[in-house]
Amino acid sequence: MQLRWGIIGTGRICQDFCLALLTCDSKEHSIVAVGSRSKSQAEDFGREFQLDPQVQIYGSQDEVFQDANVDIVYIGTIEQVHRDLCIKALNHQKHVLCEKPLAMNTSEIEEIIAVAKKTKNFIMEGIWSRFFPIYNYLRDAVQRIGKVTFVECTFSVRNLNSVGIWSTLMAIGCYPIQAALIAFNHEEPESIRAVGHTKEHENQLSDRMVSIILLYKDNRMAVLTCLGEDIESVSSLKIYGTEGVVSIPSHFWSPTQIILPNGQIIEDPLPETMKKTNFEHSAGLRYEAMACREQILNENTEHPLMTLENSLQISRIIEECRRQILDSHR
Repeated sequence: MQLRWGIIGTGRICQDFCLALLTCDSKEHSIVAVGSRSKSQAEDFGREFQLDPQVQIYGSQDEVFQDANVDIVYIGTIEQVHRDLCIKALNHQKHVLCEKPLAMNTSEIEEIIAVAKKTKNFIMEGIWSRFFPIYNYLRDAVQRIGKVTFVECTFSVRNLNSVGIWSTLMAIGCYPIQAALIAFNHEEPESIRAVGHTKEHENQLSDRMVSIILLYKDNRMAVLTCLGEDIESVSSLKIYGTEGVVSIPSHFWSPTQIILPNGQIIEDPLPETMKKTNFEHSAGLRYEAMACREQILNENTEHPLMTLENSLQISRIIEECRRQILDSHR
């Protein structure tokens, strides 16, 4: 079965998702529609990525939802409209892959879940990390290092705050949090503690540099850091167990290498894209697309590696961290 994609948005992440889809087997994935608030931008998108002339180009997002040839939509717009677009897509009986964050808060995610349960369509938040082949090795290694006691993870995106990102936690916080949750099998932490620096964004207080501590019973914890400053930093993940350590030394959110507990280094390179992507390792977006197709073929409405409850848990942690940081600076 060929999964027919409609692309909602024409920004940088949509461009990269398109490039990643084009590395997939064309018998399994095809782009059949692109929708933007500006039809000229959608037309430019089609030309830039040499899409088939039969691809429908729309000057609105609603037209993509109404297109009977679209099986699934990829939503890559600003997060402020993710909830509304997800709900519209589901109500038009489209499957949905929505770029992270799935919505602005847990309440909005719950609204999406309520609609998804009624329509019985597949929907997933695009936490792409979980579908990289290296994460299969990670999940397996976590099972072989005894009792996981400590996780340390740093995610640094250079100059993130200088390009107008409104919240560092909303932009990248999901990545170290989801890694820690894999290590602790999505157990709820006993307590969440967050400290950090803030900034003014459009006359509102927001977070810019954050450290999170997730405390678990039986003397277990995770220490997670999110940075968007003009500094050199390696974005890495280390998971310590009573019987070994597994680590992703760089690009833990989109990894091509892992060091197993026995010291073995596993590498899994990414395919080449037709042109350079906007973001590092974006060819790996192909893996979440492939994961969606697998579940849709099996008539599942969620993916077991990234469920809607997983999205809620990540959102709850981010909300609590933001609350603590902002309250401490008011």
